[in-house]
Amino acid sequence: MLRTIYLDNSATTPVRPEVREAMMPFLLEKWGNPSSVHFYGRDARRHIDEARRSVATLLGCEEDEVYFTPCATYSNNVSILGRARFCEANGKGRHLITTQIEHPSCLGPAKYLESIGWKVDFLKVNREGVVDPQELKRLITKETSIVSVMWGNNEIGSIQPVKELGELCKEAGVFFHTDAVQIPGKVEIDLKQLHADTLSLSAHKFFGPKGIGALFVRRGSNLMPIAFGGGQEKGIFPGTESVANIVAIGKAAQLAHAEQAETAAYLRKLQHILKAKLETLPAVKFTGPQNIEDRLPGHLSIIVSEVEGESVVLQSDLRGLCVSSASACHKGIVSPSHVVCALGYGDNDALGSVRITAGKFNTEDDCSQAGDILVKIINSLRRTVAPKSSAVGSAK
Repeated sequence: MLRTIYLDNSATTPVRPEVREAMMPFLLEKWGNPSSVHFYGRDARRHIDEARRSVATLLGCEEDEVYFTPCATYSNNVSILGRARFCEANGKGRHLITTQIEHPSCLGPAKYLESIGWKVDFLKVNREGVVDPQELKRLITKETSIVSVMWGNNEIGSIQPVKELGELCKEAGVFFHTDAVQIPGKVEIDLKQLHADTLSLSAHKFFGPKGIGALFVRRGSNLMPIAFGGGQEKGIFPGTESVANIVAIGKAAQLAHAEQAETAAYLRKLQHILKAKLETLPAVKFTGPQNIEDRLPGHLSIIVSEVEGESVVLQSDLRGLCVSSASACHKGIVSPSHVVCALGYGDNDALGSVRITAGKFNTEDDCSQAGDILVKIINSLRRTVAPKSSAVGSAK
């Protein structure tokens, strides 16, 4: 049977054995509703409180600033739309600033607000996918109520200067949200040093299960709910809590915090192995930050001239390698990534985007083999569209 090498950890990560073990009792004998006052309910509530403490430790914040959510998409929507509701209810300005390269769960709310009369400005990024804090400073006006900037980009690995952006917002009295989904376990988070009013997480990006996220809400920052029906999570995220998943994100957060420095250093090593293989190919261009130390640890993204990224992904899959393309496929039509286009690449280049993301449980041999596989695939695909002389670089 063909062994599979999984290098798509920015899309999702496997659930760690320790996390599975922690959550299993709550799928079996510990079934209580945490809103109940009897033993089973109290026991469930106690474990939710413990998980909240673990997430707060990961973030460097207070326990009562952590809210459990169904997923990061919901966290992002509540941060933007819930803050917008508060602004409208209290006569604040209707101006939002975000970036061109946000995740759809932030771009969607931004475009919705624009459709109902909000002014929305989209910060441009440079060729490496990083915003200029001075442009943010220039765009902030008395009407600005919300700034939302993704900390680490899932497609191109760029890391934004969120500390500087947060300070600018704090000085201007503007609410600042950051989507930090790609950050836990790779980059240190300390919300005592970083100013953000809200920050979103998703467990399945750091070896927890799908279906559970978290939102940091700084004390004194006001949001209004966008869903109704219960008082759970102080009414901001109503609905009976998924205790097993909450216990799981707590355990995943505990492990991510304890292992962060070691994991980041290891992912850098894997990154260098992959980059050394791929940079032998003239047809390959690295997108996002060119200095590997400026990228998310473990993350590489490329475009392959005159080759569709989807073709590389499909050919890789046939050879037991899982990577992904940033291009979107809808009803059989492949469209270029909005993130890659924002860097200044044309549609043809953007269609050639491929993302390779190593995780904590990949080995150096995994990455060496994956590099060889990708070199062979890219050379083979290039030979079908270009003279053989352009297909240089070979697997070692």
